Amino acid sequence: MRYEFKLPDLAEGMVEGELVGWLIEVGAVVKAEQPVAEVMTDKATVVIPSPVDGTVTELSWQVGDIVPVGAVLFVMDATGEVHEQRALASHVAPGIEEASVPAAPVESSQEVAIDAAPVAAAGEQSAASVPRGAGKALATPATRRMAREIGIDIGEVAGSGPGGRVMPEDLTRYATGPVMAQPVIQAATPVAAVAAAPAKTAPSWTPAPRVEVAGEAEERIKIRGLRRAIYETMARSKATAAHFTFVDEVDCEALVKTREILTQKAKASGVKFTYLAMIAKAVTLTLAHFPKMNAQVDDRASEIVLKKHIHLGIAVATDAGLLVPVIKHAQRMTMLELAWHIADLSERARQNKLKPDELKGSTFTITSLGKLGGLFATPIINHPEVGILGVHQMQKRAVVMDDDSIVARQRMNISLSFDHRIIDGHEGAAFAIAVKGYLERPEAMLLEMI
Repeated sequence: MRYEFKLPDLAEGMVEGELVGWLIEVGAVVKAEQPVAEVMTDKATVVIPSPVDGTVTELSWQVGDIVPVGAVLFVMDATGEVHEQRALASHVAPGIEEASVPAAPVESSQEVAIDAAPVAAAGEQSAASVPRGAGKALATPATRRMAREIGIDIGEVAGSGPGGRVMPEDLTRYATGPVMAQPVIQAATPVAAVAAAPAKTAPSWTPAPRVEVAGEAEERIKIRGLRRAIYETMARSKATAAHFTFVDEVDCEALVKTREILTQKAKASGVKFTYLAMIAKAVTLTLAHFPKMNAQVDDRASEIVLKKHIHLGIAVATDAGLLVPVIKHAQRMTMLELAWHIADLSERARQNKLKPDELKGSTFTITSLGKLGGLFATPIINHPEVGILGVHQMQKRAVVMDDDSIVARQRMNISLSFDHRIIDGHEGAAFAIAVKGYLERPEAMLLEMI
């Protein structure tokens, strides 16, 4: 019996997805629950399993195509009874590892589990038995995408990862392999000076002659997948929200000393305790005093939606682009629990192993640019939120004290961008100053948690 599998809505508000890879081919005999394709939504890659047994008769799209929700993805000659296509959440590919969850309070997710690595279909060779660099490749969607973007046939790359998996560094090594030496261009012979002209000392340096080339070299890359989501979200935010940024400087001497003490305690629990966890706690405590900052804007209804919970977004830079995983109900967590979630979500974001539910629902966002240095930046609001806090590099600076002495102290800039349509200037400034107060006096955070 002919069975058409139509691309379902894999994430909230999804209208299309990018086909990252096929795990089957025409003529393949497929079992129900067997992974058949990898599709990238706005912020995650999902492994799609077949809901029925059968033989594949048609693959309707090619890798790299943008497939609309509801379009036929593939066709099968189904065997046995065919039921109505069920929700994908009930078709989690077998063998996909779920992330472990600590004792900290966190919402459970009913979304489809995702994994960065394709799952071997029934009857396929195991990863260890497939020779690398011989036309086949085991690689994550992000690595495959990287290969497409730099024009490499990933099937020709020898993988150094587990089971011969192709890693990003393998692509870099392949792309920057031995190259032919370029011919040396001889400098032009200087033209003899005009006899009537006065003698001049020949310059010690002359520019190399220009080499004429036909046209200018360029490369065009389709804006797809995660980059397309970022492209559209940032444009919508800048076009909709009236951005206003308030910048202040934080004295971090007490913060540094407090972290040194708490780091030892955290090590006993196996948790890496970072400044970002302390900043996150300061933000959650401040949001409790500034409820309008913990809101979203419903532009269609012209309403401010005040959130009674704090779902804290933490911006993470990944090879695929900027992701904002969300710590649900952050206001209930200790600094130790926040540190655990920040480390866990950040690591899985870089590995492309986040669930769709972990990338939505944030009510306020923190973005950290500390490692890159710089004086300060103006973060773009994560629409439809109304505020985002940027934290910057902590470094020693010369500070004039009250007695006019000059001393070196650890200082850090913070940048608060907010939607000026909703938040007035004095409100935004007061919020930033309150966050600064917690960071300069960490003991105040402890008092509010007792």
